[in-house]
Amino acid sequence: MEQDIFDFFAKYIEELDADSGGGGGAKVPDFELLPRDFLDFAERDLDAPRSIHTLVNATSNLKRAVDCQLDYFLCTLNLDGFYRSKRLGIDRKLGLLKRAGIFRSRSIEKLNSLRNRLEHHYEAPKIEDVEVYFDLVAAFVSVVESVIPLAGFQSNLCNSLVCGGGVESDFSHGEPRLRLTLSHTPSNYRRVFESDLSKSVDPVADLENFSYLLRVHMLLRKLEESGITETHFLRALSGSERV
Repeated sequence: MEQDIFDFFAKYIEELDADSGGGGGAKVPDFELLPRDFLDFAERDLDAPRSIHTLVNATSNLKRAVDCQLDYFLCTLNLDGFYRSKRLGIDRKLGLLKRAGIFRSRSIEKLNSLRNRLEHHYEAPKIEDVEVYFDLVAAFVSVVESVIPLAGFQSNLCNSLVCGGGVESDFSHGEPRLRLTLSHTPSNYRRVFESDLSKSVDPVADLENFSYLLRVHMLLRKLEESGITETHFLRALSGSERV
């Protein structure tokens, strides 16, 4: 699947022309506390007189911000139930973001390292580590927030090819399902790539495909909005660059 998708864009990306798109409001969970609330709590902890107590509190609140943002994002994609039913934990949740190119893998590894040192080794956090953790979590929350419109008002993206044909990427919340349709009229080429998690047989493999199609969807949006160039689009599509 990946090679076929990459080959199509490598051939025709210069012919790509933004056409139309749309969707509705993203289905968001009704959480009483949101990731930015926990970020605010952590900031207050760091502003308080320095002690092991305040540093542990800050670290714990930053962990909650990450967990809350992950669960919030999964709910907007209607993946929360899927993850719970398959008993997929934090590593698989972060793996979705890594595979989709949403958040850099090195930053994810740093997040996990700082979490684990407190959770599993019971180390007293150092102020330098907590401040780095705070900056990482704040960036994490902002980046994931920016992707949520892909499950709402930008859930359908349509691009035509100047030479004939087009590209359509569509997210459906109900299943959840991602579908990418590629066509080139002069050569009678048409392929549909789909990941429908309501029909999942192999959760890990199906999530891999879903995550890759989410990567394509996200990159198409960034390309339409001139957030990236065609060169960066192809690099990110091949996995050699995260955007």
